Amino acid sequence: MAKALRQKRFTVSLDVEDYESLRAIAHNHRPPLKLQYVVNVAVKNLLERQAAKQLTFPLDD
Repeated sequence: MAKALRQKRFTVSLDVEDYESLRAIAHNHRPPLKLQYVVNVAVKNLLERQAAKQLTFPLDD
């Protein structure tokens, strides 16, 4: 199955500062990255840390 068929799309709203920080990460990388890719990596990192019980804040609250 193609990767695009295994993905789900959703909308997220961010604080302006968070959005600008993510955009800067994408833009300042050489070569520049797509914002979608940077957000995807951030989500995967969060999920990996949660699975390894390495998060420093509770998500259950």
